Amino acid sequence: MHGRRACRWLLALALPALLAGCGDPPAVNDKPRRVLDSTVAVEDTLYPSGTDEQRLLAFLRDRYGASARLDGPWQDPWDDTEVQAQRPVTRRVCARGTVDTDGHVQHLLAVCQTLDDAASVEPGRVDLYVLRDGQAPLFGKDENERAFSRILGVDRPLLVIAQRLQGRYGRKGAPGTVQIEQLGPQRHAFRITHAARHRGIARVSRSYIAVHDDRLRDVAVLDEHIDNRAATGCERTTTPCEAATIDLDFAITVGKGDAVAGYWALMVRTRGQDCSEPTQQDHRLRFEPGTRRYAVPAELQREDCAG
Repeated sequence: MHGRRACRWLLALALPALLAGCGDPPAVNDKPRRVLDSTVAVEDTLYPSGTDEQRLLAFLRDRYGASARLDGPWQDPWDDTEVQAQRPVTRRVCARGTVDTDGHVQHLLAVCQTLDDAASVEPGRVDLYVLRDGQAPLFGKDENERAFSRILGVDRPLLVIAQRLQGRYGRKGAPGTVQIEQLGPQRHAFRITHAARHRGIARVSRSYIAVHDDRLRDVAVLDEHIDNRAATGCERTTTPCEAATIDLDFAITVGKGDAVAGYWALMVRTRGQDCSEPTQQDHRLRFEPGTRRYAVPAELQREDCAG
């Protein structure tokens, strides 16, 4: 009985595929997809089979094409809609992690994109995705059919619950580094560290991007370093510089303890030269539910010695 039922079920699976083969051949489009264009649609639900790695690779190839990889870079041309030209880009998965959030398995995936012919002031790009495993089998009501569904690996659809495309970070076409960091008992974030230089001000910034209210949002943007030594000319001297110099390092750690809206506090320790005098300060930053981000005091948002 179970054998006949399994056969009927397999036939039901195979019939649509056989019928699909009787139609016209699919059209071939040789034009590269605008895969860095934020208007490109991403399927909300996919049904890849296999292990977690195979399923994530299937998602990447559905999004970026057959050259996409989980374990190394790949190159593609892409249509730059700003200059109306094709440009070479090198892509790679720069962060990924599987976490348990409120009883759901989530996959955090970051794709860094380096523009190979970028100017020094041009940022790189980062695409961020949060995928969730579907919980219910796609078909089948008895245990044998559900077991066979699990063997095929198709009872765990990938749901795209949040995405953020073409985030601009870094310089010289490179977006910096991306890591997955835990910000609370059930909160995980992408941590993007990137450098910039403008009018002699050099800074290294850290952005925390997390799913909050069903969207990927900047929950904190903080400096890791800032200095104006190039603006004052002090970077080339070994003697004390008379110009007002800001040269600060910020050590940032995630505190543990009482969480606000699921987020632990961020601890920031400031050390260095604060224009007229050395400084040492410690700050504890709490998440503010009303603004949906951490409260950052003005002294941690310095631009230069003028303010």
